[in-house]
This record gives sequence, C-alpha cells and structure tokens, in this order.
Amino acid sequence: MRSILFGLVASAAVALLTRLASLLGVGAGPAAVILAVALLLALAHHWKTQYFQAFGEGLQQLHRKLDLLHDHVSETQGLAQLTRFNDAYPLPFGGGWALTADAAAMLVREIALNRPRTIVELGSGVSTQIIGRMLKEAGEGKLYSLDHEAAWADQTRRHIQASGLGDFVEVLDAPLARQQFNGRDYHWYQVPERVRQLENIDLVIIDGPPQSLEPQGTPRYPALPVFFDQLSPRAMLYIDDAKRPQEQEMIAMWLKEYPQFESRMHDTAPGTCILWRKP
Repeated sequence: MRSILFGLVASAAVALLTRLASLLGVGAGPAAVILAVALLLALAHHWKTQYFQAFGEGLQQLHRKLDLLHDHVSETQGLAQLTRFNDAYPLPFGGGWALTADAAAMLVREIALNRPRTIVELGSGVSTQIIGRMLKEAGEGKLYSLDHEAAWADQTRRHIQASGLGDFVEVLDAPLARQQFNGRDYHWYQVPERVRQLENIDLVIIDGPPQSLEPQGTPRYPALPVFFDQLSPRAMLYIDDAKRPQEQEMIAMWLKEYPQFESRMHDTAPGTCILWRKP
C-alpha cells in the first residue's frame, strides 16, 4: 500500500513540476528533472522515516508483550511448584503480597537444599507463611520477619496463627527511622533487640524497605552492613526485585565492599539474586 501511494504521489509531483516549469517557460528540461528528483528524494526520506518509526514502535510493543508472557509463564510454573503448600491453608498470593510465585518457588528450593535454621526476613508476606511451613515440616528452625507497617505485620500474624505456625515464625514490628550507614542516610528498620542478639543467621531475605522511599537510590543497602557480624559461615542473602537497576547497583556495592561474597542471578519475573560466602 505504501509503494502504491508513493508511486501516485511521485507521478503527481512530476506532473505538477512539469506544468509549473511550463508556466515559467522552463520547459521539461534539466531544471524540471532536478526539481522532480529532489522532491522524490524528500518524499522517499519522509516515507522511510515514518515506516521505520512505526516498525520500531511495533517491535517495542512486541518485546513488551513477550516479556509479559515470560513473566506469566514463570508465575504459572511457580504456582504449580507451590501447590502442596495450599493444602492446609491457602497461600495469599496477589492482593499486594510482595513475593511472586516463581520467586517463592526459588526460595523454597534454596531452603530445601541448605536447610537454614535461623532466618531473618525484611518485609513480611507470602514468603513468611511458606518458610514457616517448611520449618514446621523440618521440626526445627525459626523465622524472624520484620515489617515497618504495623497493620501489614498484624495481617501476617493472623495468617501465621491460622496456619498453626506460631512456634516457628515471629512477626515483629520494626518502624523505619533515619539512620546512617557508610556515610549515607537511609530510612531503615529499627531492628528489635531480640533480632540484634541473634547469632549464626543462616539466611537473610531482602524484600524491604519499599523502593518508593528513595526512588533513584538503594534503600535496601543497609541489610548486609547491619547483619554482617551476625551471619553464620554458610549464610546466604536472598534478594528480591533484583532486575531493578537500584538492586543491581546495591549488589555491585556489596560485592565491592564485601569481597568474601559472590552472587548468582536467577531469571524470575522480578529477578532474584543470591549471595553467599566464597568457599
């Protein structure tokens, strides 16, 4: 269709220029030909620009749809892998619970492989319930989940009690306060004293504070400096939302400042990164 339109426009342009040249007494000579060629080139450039712009926009839309489809597939796979956790009490996926199903499935695998006994979680949610069930099945271990929103922490506690996981999970209120780490100010959790006294933490799950506190910054950076001295020799850090540039910057800062750690990325919908001590 574009080629037909271009041909019609070009023919009309040549006819118009020929008529204009005739009126000016130039005749259908070199001047008219030059003018016609110039106009044709201008039209060709215009059509080419419009075509490639439309093509580029269409390609970007296709990429976005493919990324969304990939995320949906990952979520579905994660939900299928977590089916058994829905037996006793349905998992509250959706409705603002932070961890996606595929990221939760990744967390389940890591816990099953490494069997951490003392776990600290920053930001409560569906992961709190999943980890509690795994600890209950193992018959040992304790999860301390910190949340800065009192209402959300209370909601998580209700889910934990309804699931019969109170002996293995403690959800703690930890309001945010301005604190300084490595010369920078952060809004960070007021870590409860019982968590400050923990020794040999095997796993830290980093899914808070919210990025909205510092949209262009790294509000979750304090996690490693805060808990570093409490980590066990086999400790791991599980980082959610690792596809975000801010999390990638944070991870790069950690690896530079704590060279004894190494990292591995996993292709979940939000991106998952795991840090552990080098052998």
